[in-house]
Amino acid sequence: MSSGKLKDVAGVDLKKLRNKKLTSTEFMQVWFHYDKDRSGFLEYNEFSEFMKDLFLRKDCTDITPEQVEKYTAEVIHIMDTYDENRDGRFEMNELAKALKIEENYLNKIINKKSIKDKHIQSILQHYNSDVNDTIEGPELNAFVGDLARHSGYKLTLSIIEKRSPGC
Repeated sequence: MSSGKLKDVAGVDLKKLRNKKLTSTEFMQVWFHYDKDRSGFLEYNEFSEFMKDLFLRKDCTDITPEQVEKYTAEVIHIMDTYDENRDGRFEMNELAKALKIEENYLNKIINKKSIKDKHIQSILQHYNSDVNDTIEGPELNAFVGDLARHSGYKLTLSIIEKRSPGC
C-alpha cells in the first residue's frame, strides 16, 4: 500500500474520491501520484496500486485483495470503451472520463462576453487550493489541463508538461 494518511489517497480525501466529484486539482494530484514513471499512462500495476489504495484501507477491511483484483479487471473492461487506441493503458484523458470530475471551471468564465477582474480573481481562488497565493504543481497542472480541455485538446501528460514546465 502506498504511503499516506489513512484518510487520503494521493492527498485527496478518501470519501470524496469514492463518492463525490473531484476538482481538477485533486484529479491531477491522483494522476501524478500514481503515474510513478511519468510515462503519461497508468499501466496495469499503477492502476492496480490506485485501486488497492482506494479500497484496501483500514476503514475498508471487508474487501479482500481478490475482490480488488476482480474489481480492477471489471474497471479495465469498462475503461476499454474509453481506450481510443486500444493499447491497454489508461491515458490521463481516459481516467478523467472514468473518475467523477467536476465541470471544467474555466467553461463558466471563458464563455462570458467579457472577462472582468472579479472573474480572474475567481479563477485564481479556484485553482489555488492550498491558499498560498501561488498556483503551482498540481494546481497549475489542473489549470493547464482545464484550459486544454476547454480549447478542445485531449488531456495528456505531454499537453500538461508543454504548458506548465517544471511542475
